[in-house]
Amino acid sequence: MVALVINDQIRHKKVNTKSKLTSFKTLYRFTPEIILVVYIILFFSIKQPYRDYGRIIISDGKGYYGYLTAIFIYHDLDYNFVDGYEQKYYPPDRSQFKEFRFKFKGEIVNKGFPGLAILLLPFFLLAHLLALTFGFTADGYSLIYQYTMGIGALFYLWLGLKFLKKLLATFSFSKLYITIILLLIAFGTNLIYYTINEGMMAHVYNFMLVTLFLLAIRKSIDEKGYRWLTLSALTLGLIISVRPTNALVVFLVPLITETPERFMVLFRKIFSAWKTSILLVSVFLIFPFMVLLLYKLQTGYWFVYSYGNEGFDFSNPYFFQILFSFNKGWLVYTPLALIALFGLIPLYRQSKFSFYSTLGFFVVFTYVASSWWVWHYTSNFGQRVFIDVYAVVAILLGYFFNCVSRLKLLRFLIVLIVFFMLVLNCLQYYQHYNFIFAPGTVDAALYRDSFFRLVPAPKFNFPDELVEDRKVFYNDFEGDYAWLNYASVNDTFAFEGKHASRAGLVNEYSIGLYEQLSKVLKSEFGWVKVGFWMYSDKKYSAAKLIVDFESEGKSLFYKPIFMKEYNIRDEWTYLEFAVKVPELQTTSDMLRVYFMLQPGEELFLVDNLKVEVISMKEDFEFY
Repeated sequence: MVALVINDQIRHKKVNTKSKLTSFKTLYRFTPEIILVVYIILFFSIKQPYRDYGRIIISDGKGYYGYLTAIFIYHDLDYNFVDGYEQKYYPPDRSQFKEFRFKFKGEIVNKGFPGLAILLLPFFLLAHLLALTFGFTADGYSLIYQYTMGIGALFYLWLGLKFLKKLLATFSFSKLYITIILLLIAFGTNLIYYTINEGMMAHVYNFMLVTLFLLAIRKSIDEKGYRWLTLSALTLGLIISVRPTNALVVFLVPLITETPERFMVLFRKIFSAWKTSILLVSVFLIFPFMVLLLYKLQTGYWFVYSYGNEGFDFSNPYFFQILFSFNKGWLVYTPLALIALFGLIPLYRQSKFSFYSTLGFFVVFTYVASSWWVWHYTSNFGQRVFIDVYAVVAILLGYFFNCVSRLKLLRFLIVLIVFFMLVLNCLQYYQHYNFIFAPGTVDAALYRDSFFRLVPAPKFNFPDELVEDRKVFYNDFEGDYAWLNYASVNDTFAFEGKHASRAGLVNEYSIGLYEQLSKVLKSEFGWVKVGFWMYSDKKYSAAKLIVDFESEGKSLFYKPIFMKEYNIRDEWTYLEFAVKVPELQTTSDMLRVYFMLQPGEELFLVDNLKVEVISMKEDFEFY
């Protein structure tokens, strides 16, 4: 009887073990697909392409995507159709406007590189076919195109993860570690933001391409034919056509080959026969030639630098800022990458050849990226340029996990740290797409203030290097500064001093600023920033801040901002808001700033009100 019980227990244990193994094999097999499903759910939960502020085709993506609409719909490489779709589909305040047209020697050229348009082409054609078939507006920017481009970003995310899984499987990493690494790259880095929220930026596509290039190089070493080697040449050409500086990934070949002997096998395979070399060069040049051809069609010139005065300053890199700054520093907002860099230690022990090339790559890549004239790249979640090479981060994580797996105490500590970083990234992702982290420049104080917040405390910083002029109007209500509705100022109590302005006291208005814009705005790119301390005795204030641009006595653009989203009952709260100046109609256009509240039971006070009219050197956006 006892023997039967023991045998039964053993059988159950074997069944449970087998069941667990089967479950893990399923997880490992379908990890990219599981991640894709989660991303799809998040995409349809978070993005609202049907709203003018929630479009998919935004920012730099308008330039990349513009090649497709210019060629296939409007047949206009001068991009005269831009203002048409901006007025029809994007906010009237032009806060989502992106100028990607650049005049080169008198001819219009698209500022962005066209490589991404090649990757977007299948999804564009699908959207256009659906629009024509089902009667949607077939202008390239209607809702069917917006959704399809978002799906395209999700597809390339999935494809990049599939390639990454195959690449990691060629190293000595266990299936468990590969599964964990895929989940960490997907949910522990800012890849999630630049796939779901800004999927028309180039980074998820570059991630896929760089991963494919490294996989193709890895496979080509051991294969007898030239299929993978040809694919690597084609992929490298496309990588350069999307982002030329990513040509630096060729320095990662020693990491992939691992030893000098295997590197020489690859070298001889490429250069042993002149026919092979010519074939590979020809395949490599396919996509770069398309770029040159497009430039020729647009301007009459084969070689064009479409970024004008924007470029690299290699004598003044922001090397440490791009890594450690609270203002978009990579390792600050993606600390998982810091853990990955510890993988260089076991890599050094295994292959000094791979170690030095990988370390050299990161140094050169960081140096080049940090030398760009806007080193923070106006990133909206961490530092986006490093997303392109997250395949290397994944490989280094694999080396690191292999190393610590032999040390039980350290292994437990690393699990806790990595889990914390995963949770932190998900929290910061939530904070960034809900604008809890301040748009614009972030310093240590702003980072600290926003770190644990789940509700926005708006603050807006403008990069100093892009500010041409700043005119400040300040009112502490301790004196008469000739603002409107001074009767609203009272001494009930104040944040600082004795006086504050109370909306709803004598009428529905607080004190207000009324100023002629032409006297204070020094460029065509302007923002109005309003900072103030507010107090309400209600949980949800009924007050609203009004920023109104007027032309010839009529409202040109009227922006209400409701305080109920931000106030804390019975506490003074500091808030900032920024509103983009619309295209002015006359030199006498006016700016009006005030608070509004219907007279009633609420006690609503404003103190230390500061209004700044900021003139930018170029078009600038908060996202």
